[in-house]
Amino acid sequence: ADTLTSSELEQFKAKILADINYHGIQIFKPVSDEFDDPETVAENREILSKIPFAVVGSEKLVDRPDGTMVRGRSYPWGIIEVENEEHNDFIKLRQMLLRSHMEELKDATDMVLYENYRTQKLLSMGHVQDNNVFREFNPLVQLEEERRAHEAKMQKMEAEMAAVFQQKVNEKESKLKQSEEELYARHKEMKTVLEKQRTELDEKKKRAESTARPITPLEQHPTKGKKKNIFSGF
Repeated sequence: ADTLTSSELEQFKAKILADINYHGIQIFKPVSDEFDDPETVAENREILSKIPFAVVGSEKLVDRPDGTMVRGRSYPWGIIEVENEEHNDFIKLRQMLLRSHMEELKDATDMVLYENYRTQKLLSMGHVQDNNVFREFNPLVQLEEERRAHEAKMQKMEAEMAAVFQQKVNEKESKLKQSEEELYARHKEMKTVLEKQRTELDEKKKRAESTARPITPLEQHPTKGKKKNIFSGF
């Protein structure tokens, strides 16, 4: 960063990016998703605009004109500071490596770079591996797969709950129908018994009326035909 002017540095960066794209070289780039807050999105965009990074390194502390000590390099034309974003991209590089994207870099190194190296090494030794087992890790793809699996699980649970509910309703309706049929059969049986008892009572009544002895006129008037005793008063 301290060997080129600002315009030369921009042209040099553009040339490097063109070579990277032309040769299909995969480099790490911060990626934002829908879950990131606006501050994180802006930070990723700013880091991405600095790639490739132009940095300056120094282990020495130099005096600034105001008397403060800074880490940088001293030249006849002035001082270039390591931790000054107007002088170089060291701050953005450190931020990406050690603060904001350390875990993503570790995952990319482990899941992409190492697995690619491992695959090429095994192939050179004559071993063939199943690409479905050792596949490139993509956090966004994994999140999408987990979301789909969760939705499928929820749909399955809803279907099972609906089936259980329908089964309970059917069992309840079946029990109610069975109870209704039992009540109707009991009512019919009691009605039949009552009708039978009523018929039997009617038959007994008829037999009793037909076998009863007729009452004679004398029995109807027991004092008729008897002589009055005149001496009954004495």
